[in-house]
Amino acid sequence: MVSKKKKRELMERIIDLAESVRNREADPFEVDVLDFLERLGGVYREIDESEELLMDIQAILGLTDIISQQEDWIKHKSSLLHFDPMLVSWKVRGLTKKQLAYVLVDSWHPIVEMECISKPGIKEAVQYWKNLEPLSERGTELETEETAPGEISRDELSELGYSSKKDFDEEIEEKWSDLKEMSNEDNEVSYWEFIDSEDFRETIRNAWLTSFLVSYGYASLEINPLEEEIILKPREQRETPSESKSSSVPISISYEEWKERRN
Repeated sequence: MVSKKKKRELMERIIDLAESVRNREADPFEVDVLDFLERLGGVYREIDESEELLMDIQAILGLTDIISQQEDWIKHKSSLLHFDPMLVSWKVRGLTKKQLAYVLVDSWHPIVEMECISKPGIKEAVQYWKNLEPLSERGTELETEETAPGEISRDELSELGYSSKKDFDEEIEEKWSDLKEMSNEDNEVSYWEFIDSEDFRETIRNAWLTSFLVSYGYASLEINPLEEEIILKPREQRETPSESKSSSVPISISYEEWKERRN
């Protein structure tokens, strides 16, 4: 039989841990949820006071929240790996040959039985991979053509509430001035810090205008996949599309993540 003091200490510890995870003061994966659930199950049958029952419920809810935090973390990381293969490439380059071999063995699931694979077949596969050209040399014979970002049409401006192209250009230049003012001593500012607003609709609009800042040459955008940062850098003078190379970078804006940044 567990003493009343031990029961309270267990439940209070779980509640405090859940609060720390919720406030991002502790790693949700460092909490042994299964162990705590088993221990709570052991003391549940001995609860005989309403106050202890309430604490038990709070502890269960806390463990549920920790599992939810773990799930959110996995979803977030997996989505980053999905749209940023460069991060995967850097991680692979950091592995030794032995580590890569273990990864291959653990993840290799042949569609045929092992005894059906002949030695000549394996040799042929090895030779195939040896003869492959490096990634840097593949596709060099393909012709590519760079095109400048198109101007927004008068009809599109009208739909967005602008009476003229001049009004739109003035707002873009105002955003350019705002970006310069918000930039730190290194002449850069976080993308999310720049576009975020108290209103989600306004945040979307800021992101839309910022896309024109970059595509029209008023600013540059840099992505650090290891630090998971997106940086904006204002230019002193606008660079026309012919003076700088342009590229398209899709950035997802989630309402849930916006709410988290506002907290």
